Amino acid sequence: MNELEVTDIKVYPFDTTSAGGKIKAYAEVTFNSSLMIRGVKVVQGPGGGLFVAFPTQRDKEGHFHELVVPLDNATREMIRKKVLAEYKKFELL
Repeated sequence: MNELEVTDIKVYPFDTTSAGGKIKAYAEVTFNSSLMIRGVKVVQGPGGGLFVAFPTQRDKEGHFHELVVPLDNATREMIRKKVLAEYKKFELL
């Protein structure tokens, strides 16, 4: 089995905080040059920090469910760090 590796990240700044939103950017994450996840969000948390939210879908009761779920904390953290590092490049511009 191949190791899961992020081979590309594209970040699209989409700051909604001036309109009362929390989204700072959207991202596409490509793994092993063969699988892409779209709709990853960089979100401003309540304390001002940033976190990464995976694509979600709302059910009939209004609850959100992740469509992409890292099955272990190491994978989730690896993706989070790489997406935030790529996003921070835009903050420096």
